[in-house]
Amino acid sequence: MAVEETIAPESAAPDQAAIEPKIKVTENGPLEVTAAPLVRMRPVYNEHGDGIRWERGAEIEHSESYELCRCGLSKTKPFCDGSEKDSDFDGAEVADRRASAERRKFFSEAPIALTDDRKLCAHQAFCERFPGNAWSIARGDQAPEDQEELMYIGRTCPSGRLQLQIPAGAEPYEAELPKEIAVVNDGPYWVRGGIPV
Repeated sequence: MAVEETIAPESAAPDQAAIEPKIKVTENGPLEVTAAPLVRMRPVYNEHGDGIRWERGAEIEHSESYELCRCGLSKTKPFCDGSEKDSDFDGAEVADRRASAERRKFFSEAPIALTDDRKLCAHQAFCERFPGNAWSIARGDQAPEDQEELMYIGRTCPSGRLQLQIPAGAEPYEAELPKEIAVVNDGPYWVRGGIPV
């Protein structure tokens, strides 16, 4: 009796929607990104230089996996072109490794608590509100319009420097954002929506 050979069918490619976005930091090299949309994001300022809104640009064309420049020398920014290999780029992590909660200062407690971890600042000026700023608003009487302003500041601060607790002691308020990486001209990458690094 002849034995029929069975050939297993090739595995189907995984459903692209099922691949979760992630970022890997390579040693002295680029950020290796998988399945994360890459978009341009531009801050819009008023006549006083206060950040008033973010303008989302077009998605930047890329493959499923791509590398983002960390050394600042790439001629194909935001993508890596290997320039770090010919430089003295040192990508060692030098940030304060303590938990952000240990570094935070409280500026108000009720009804909205504002906390500040200054080391995280991306210098985009969304905390400025002529003639004051987030800290003066938080320390004030927090009338309904002030609370609305603090909520807006909390949603638009790109770095997480400023966080809100409603009420004080609660988990930090976090706006729902799409999972994507925003490229800000002359600024940092803004990893949004909880993409793991």
